Amino acid sequence: MNFKINCTPDGVVRYPMHAHKNYEIMLYLKGKGYMRTELGDVPFEGGTIVIVPPNIKHGSISKNGFKNISIEGDFKGYWHFDSVKFFGDNEMQEGKTLAQLIYDNRYGNSAYLSSLCTAYAYFLTQRFDIDSTINKCVSNIISEISKSAFDPQINLALVLLKSGYSEDYIRSCFKKITGKTPNEFLTEIRIKHACYLIDIYQDNLSLSEIAEKCGYLDYVYFSKKFKSVMGLSPREYRYQ
Repeated sequence: MNFKINCTPDGVVRYPMHAHKNYEIMLYLKGKGYMRTELGDVPFEGGTIVIVPPNIKHGSISKNGFKNISIEGDFKGYWHFDSVKFFGDNEMQEGKTLAQLIYDNRYGNSAYLSSLCTAYAYFLTQRFDIDSTINKCVSNIISEISKSAFDPQINLALVLLKSGYSEDYIRSCFKKITGKTPNEFLTEIRIKHACYLIDIYQDNLSLSEIAEKCGYLDYVYFSKKFKSVMGLSPREYRYQ
């Protein structure tokens, strides 16, 4: 198996659009920016891994510069997808370790290099399979929270445990994917609905009634949550 293995100089701000006849794997060692592709932009930061299928034009851009290791090769024996895959390295940074080993041995024994690339392909396959499963779990959690958001008895811990993962782990995954904790996500849904009710009903519903319709039985707690999201108390929001 033939491979083209490169490492960009540190601090590159732009890599021009180009395409390859094989799959290309990029592991970003540092920096933050976007990989532009024909299929849409992919955000990256240190630890992001991107796999681009054959013949897809792509190029990276970063305001403050980036550095990555790229490996192009015939991985068709392992992969048969035509969409761009991107995900993070694991906590032990095994992807970075493998990519660095491959880069350091790019001129070494071909059989050893091939074995390293095979191990890398299996590692990456495992990563995006896990990523796909986690995304589906988080999507299910989002759906369940959204459907039960106004139920004052909603139990977020129970909703998370239904995923089959430990509560702390799936909570961390939820935050990574949505940018919010499950509680913050629930609060945002409730407070946005409260704003809608205040705007629609004006003085025809009391603020306590609106709080109850949004899942809050304690008005003081509702008011505190409302202000944390909107920067105004419910009363200030109503009469602004």
